[in-house]
Amino acid sequence: MKKQKLLLIGALPLLGFAACYLVPLGMTVYYALVNSAFDDRFAGLDNFSYVMSNQYFQMGMQNLSLLGGGMILAALLASLVIAPLLYRHPKLTGLGMAVLLLPLLIPSVSAVSLWSAVFDTRSMLASASSQAALITLYLWKYAGVGAVLLYTALQKIPQAITDAAALDGAGAVRTYFAIRLPMAGEQLAGVMIFLTMFMFRCYKESYLLFGDYPSSKVYMLQHYMNHQYVKMNFQYVAACAVLLVLFALILYGAAFLIMKRRRLA
Repeated sequence: MKKQKLLLIGALPLLGFAACYLVPLGMTVYYALVNSAFDDRFAGLDNFSYVMSNQYFQMGMQNLSLLGGGMILAALLASLVIAPLLYRHPKLTGLGMAVLLLPLLIPSVSAVSLWSAVFDTRSMLASASSQAALITLYLWKYAGVGAVLLYTALQKIPQAITDAAALDGAGAVRTYFAIRLPMAGEQLAGVMIFLTMFMFRCYKESYLLFGDYPSSKVYMLQHYMNHQYVKMNFQYVAACAVLLVLFALILYGAAFLIMKRRRLA
């Protein structure tokens, strides 16, 4: 009886995961393989071929890759700078972590109002200004999370190791980059996974800043998907969603391999 209760308790989360994620994902794959939502004849890979050859899909995927990569790199560098500052000043750690995590609690609409006043987000020709607005907003909102996660990893490193390095003449900077960061490599890969996850969510801020038709430099794949949805081309939306999931899995898989390699090293 006890075993059956445990199985039932374990099955409930699996059923919830299947209902909320696996079933919708299966339906998305189904609609990506038919002619349309109103014509369920099998279309094979025609929908994927169409969207991948579309210039706006290509532009959206290119911007998502390049701009998203820039966001992740900038946030990672900011985390690498902020985390040791939190570690070296323990009296200010609590206040610092509160300040770093506060942007997550502020609604995007409120932040966008400020960013719209600082950057030119109304003109489709203001490419540099649009990119700067999106990158700085991403940094402000999510870099602090990376810094806090990296700080917790630095805390787990034994103090005896860094003390031994100091006795050998290694300075604080050299100790950080040559000892602390390599030892926190697994957690660093985890930070990259979190930043990548937040990067895929930046479309909300992009839409609030620039609307339906932004500059070509900040036009992302989600914009193309939204336009196809308005046109009721649900098969193309589904195909884009599947490709976006595959793209995300590739990025997450790369980070996971880094973590696995670091664990085996």
